[in-house]
Amino acid sequence: MIDASAVASQFFQDLILPDQFPLDYIGFVKRLLILMHKGYKCVSKLEIELKQLEITSVKPVNQVSVEGSTLNLDISLTKLRELIESSYPNPLTIDDINKKHGWKNSDIKDNLEKLQESGIVKPVDGGYTRVVLHDKIVEQIPNIQNNRQPTVAIITAEYCEKVAVDILIENKETFVRYTTVGESNVYTIGKMGNHSVVCTKLPALGLSREATIAAGNAITRLLGTFQKVEHVFVCGAGGGVPHYTNYDKHVKLGDVVVSHCGNNQKAVYTYCKNVSNENGNLKFHCHQYSPKTFDLQIAAMKLQTEVKSIDKKPLWDTYLNEALNKIEKQKTDNESDFKRPPADSDKLQMYIGGTELIEITHPICNDKDNTLGTRIHVGPIGGGQSVTSNAFTRQKFTAEYKLLAMDSEFDSVMGSLMGNYCHSYAIVRGISDYKDGSVKNKWQPYASLAAASVIKAILSITNV
Repeated sequence: MIDASAVASQFFQDLILPDQFPLDYIGFVKRLLILMHKGYKCVSKLEIELKQLEITSVKPVNQVSVEGSTLNLDISLTKLRELIESSYPNPLTIDDINKKHGWKNSDIKDNLEKLQESGIVKPVDGGYTRVVLHDKIVEQIPNIQNNRQPTVAIITAEYCEKVAVDILIENKETFVRYTTVGESNVYTIGKMGNHSVVCTKLPALGLSREATIAAGNAITRLLGTFQKVEHVFVCGAGGGVPHYTNYDKHVKLGDVVVSHCGNNQKAVYTYCKNVSNENGNLKFHCHQYSPKTFDLQIAAMKLQTEVKSIDKKPLWDTYLNEALNKIEKQKTDNESDFKRPPADSDKLQMYIGGTELIEITHPICNDKDNTLGTRIHVGPIGGGQSVTSNAFTRQKFTAEYKLLAMDSEFDSVMGSLMGNYCHSYAIVRGISDYKDGSVKNKWQPYASLAAASVIKAILSITNV
């Protein structure tokens, strides 16, 4: 039996491939006929409605522009704060910041003083780092009592992701070890559900050899310090892979994807190292990862199934609302706003060649009561800047590996988990954009909190 919805979606995606999109009406009709004749013989009829745009129509603004070099961008308190938060727990010196952005040392110093006056950053060992309330600065991570030894680790990469997880941890203590040589460490230890957990934040990820080694070392150090950890979550924001015709398969902003083998794929996570063009065909050179046990994935699927079969509020929604209330009460500086952004800020766009793009409507939900709020999806996740930096390449990559979400540079993290014989892990991505979760926007904090809430829900229904 033919899945009409799937055929319609694939037809539409093939029609608007960026490198083949027709630029006039005649070319558009010809492209439709060619597709029907060559690849879609099951389509017997097409209805076309052409409508001329009003002169006042506003050209869509690119929601997921690829970020280029950060050099020579004007300094601002927001950019400086984001840079320090990204590097946390590693302090940054004025010279470090100058090398990254090319800003004048005098301007950097003036803005750092303003952030310091606002209680957002503090000086540490000749550098500056983010102020975190109730953290304990230690020379060595203290010994943890046996009954508090974490069995679950949660890894984050962005500051707002760490805040999101921490707000859901009860009876928590945060230990920070600053070093002038090598990598600093931050660990928050406490309870999530019935489980003892530890949450850490990696310093800024990237393609450089130093960043790759630092991320891998951080995972090795985490698992070496807390040797009773059996299960690991990689938590944070990610980019959704939208479905243009089927709402049930549509991964929209604010949703959460839990990594799992699916759609006849053998890996929960596929990292593309590089892309080659062989006779006009793209070939992806990838590393693929999959855990030995799937207890976390099974729990996520159980949550997903219960919501569909039982008419009640999802468990993760309860935790999400509790966390939002806590953040609102504890907010002490102008940190990120974790509230869910308005629905009309979720713009669904497609490239149609070059830098041209079109804005299209989201697929319609048949259940009128289920159009808002966070949904769980369970399936493969991928990453790698070699595929996320180009819309056409990204589309081909996600289609070939049937991915539901994308992130950026987590190959070193996944490799370190495998190298340290971690047999149970899951990547949990709250969807903040349609690229790879790296776009700085209002959805990042909320998506991070949604991902953390799903993790707590998973831990609440399982005895892993």
